[in-house]
Amino acid sequence: MKTKWIQAQLHPLQRYLSNLVRQSSKRPWVLGSLAICTLFLTIGLMLPTLVVAPAQSVLAQSPPPEAPSPALSPGPGEDAVVSAADTALLFENQQYAVRVFKENDQVFANLYDKQSQTHKKLPVSITPAGDPQKDPTQYLATIGDQQYTITVNPRGTSELTILKGGTVIYRQSSNQITIARKGPEASAQPEPDNPTRDLVKTIFSNFAKLTIFTLMFSMGLRWTFEDVVWLWQQPSLLVRSLFSVLVAVPLLGVILTLIPVLSVSERLAIGAMIACPGAPTIPFKSLKLHGYEKYIASLQFAVCTLAVVSVPLVVMILSQFYPNDAWVSGLTIAKQIFFAQLLPLGLGVLLAQYVPKLADELIEPISKLANLLFLLLAIVLLVISLHKVLSTPLMTILVMVLIAISSLACGHFLGGPRSDTRTTLAYATATRNAGLAILLVSLNFPNLDYFKGDMINALITYALIAAIVAVPYTAWQKQSPVASLEQAEQV
Repeated sequence: MKTKWIQAQLHPLQRYLSNLVRQSSKRPWVLGSLAICTLFLTIGLMLPTLVVAPAQSVLAQSPPPEAPSPALSPGPGEDAVVSAADTALLFENQQYAVRVFKENDQVFANLYDKQSQTHKKLPVSITPAGDPQKDPTQYLATIGDQQYTITVNPRGTSELTILKGGTVIYRQSSNQITIARKGPEASAQPEPDNPTRDLVKTIFSNFAKLTIFTLMFSMGLRWTFEDVVWLWQQPSLLVRSLFSVLVAVPLLGVILTLIPVLSVSERLAIGAMIACPGAPTIPFKSLKLHGYEKYIASLQFAVCTLAVVSVPLVVMILSQFYPNDAWVSGLTIAKQIFFAQLLPLGLGVLLAQYVPKLADELIEPISKLANLLFLLLAIVLLVISLHKVLSTPLMTILVMVLIAISSLACGHFLGGPRSDTRTTLAYATATRNAGLAILLVSLNFPNLDYFKGDMINALITYALIAAIVAVPYTAWQKQSPVASLEQAEQV
């Protein structure tokens, strides 16, 4: 009896999988998309075992200085690891690995020359930033007639300059930064506690969480089970949609953010943005352009649900190209996304399905509250960051424009023959979840908090550029004929 019950429960899944295989066999590109997804996943799972943090390894295993530092001299049987707890700055380039750290109330710099394999440990003096939001901090060390200047900029860049007898003999600003921290590690004098600043940060973080939760809950109140499962009954469109939103954009972003002109904070910000799909504004934009409501609902729900897995996976892959210790674990990020996005969305759908009258009564007030919170968050971020957004380097803007245009094109061409599905998928692909990305940045990157302000500025810049790029596309789509619901059902 139990066996028959199990078979009855598995029959719909078996029928769906059979249909998917049948559809895939008729469309070779579907199998190709699945193969690319599998390759993407395999690379992500293998990279952590193949890539190490070279700067940390070099400094930890390099010959000990004349006055050994406990952080650089591991005990018997211990791994050689540079501790982030007392490190203010850690970066490397083709010739040098550099670490600035605090030891016994004194700030030192470790410099390892890879070519000569020599290692120096030098006390440094600090020239603090006049304006911590835009001015660099400098660490100066002198030995004989040589002067070493280590500079770190809040915009995510660093520089090592070596002078001999007043003449520059070495200068390099293309560095791979692994650690850049604020606090007492970066200064010879302990930084005083600032309860007001900490309170403001806590309020902002909680406000961002509440905004995302309310937006997702208001969205879920509009949909029932029938709405959110529609896409799973369209195997071809399902594969194309998920490939466009979850695979194509992160893959494109990884390639473009390897361009050397981007700073570490810009790369991490773009990485966080392309990793976060499912912007809560997508359904409202798509409905204004006569998108098919069931496709909009099911795509949004599928993307938000799969984000619990896809975002940590993309983050794990990005962490191999960006600073290895910048990101927290995938499990931690999955929990953050579950509570910020999937939980409120699921609660809304459950209410709409089982208590429709209550859901109908809540839709209007919750939606107004969500829109108000979102507007306030946007205004606060723009007021704080507008001057930095306007000073974004031209090459950074061009990279962001290229990602936005490519994402729109990818969604448009994979959306099928109907205008109402093409437009929805184009928006879903190009419009990333800026609120979730800001939340991830504010909660993560413990070793790069020196750059967090610039990361959030870059996130806002990308969101604005994506919105501007979508304007001509929207105008073009408004002139396209609208598909009927019957035609959309056959996509």
